Amino acid sequence: MAKQAQSNKGPQQRSSQPGTVNVAGKKEPKAKRAAHPLVGNDDVKVYPFKSTPGDFDWKSHKPLKKKDFASDDGFFIYKAEEFEAKAKAFRTQAEEAKKMGSTKDRAKAKRLVKMQEKMAELMKQLQAQGIDTEALLATAGKKDEE
Repeated sequence: MAKQAQSNKGPQQRSSQPGTVNVAGKKEPKAKRAAHPLVGNDDVKVYPFKSTPGDFDWKSHKPLKKKDFASDDGFFIYKAEEFEAKAKAFRTQAEEAKKMGSTKDRAKAKRLVKMQEKMAELMKQLQAQGIDTEALLATAGKKDEE
């Protein structure tokens, strides 16, 4: 059996870990969620909550705990709302996957959109310079057919 060449670089780290910098581009650190401003409030009319606060944002606030609610039913309604929001997001992802196909197909579609945006930007630049892009594209298509 042939021996495999070993790298002297040591163990390689994954670039997809949160907060790491990707070699190809910079990745911003993952935003940390903050506690809701009313959590721990001294006013017993406000905290503990009787129901989910109206200004509660699932993405920017830390999850509430059972102790943050005056009764168990308020907490369970909060959890039901959380899971309903997650279910809605998963249904949206399922519809997108149904339309776009596999992960590789979605990546290709995203790449196509980016290329199309770059093409539109380039066309605007050329048109600003006085170049007839429609004629240019029409002649380019004829060369491909020959």
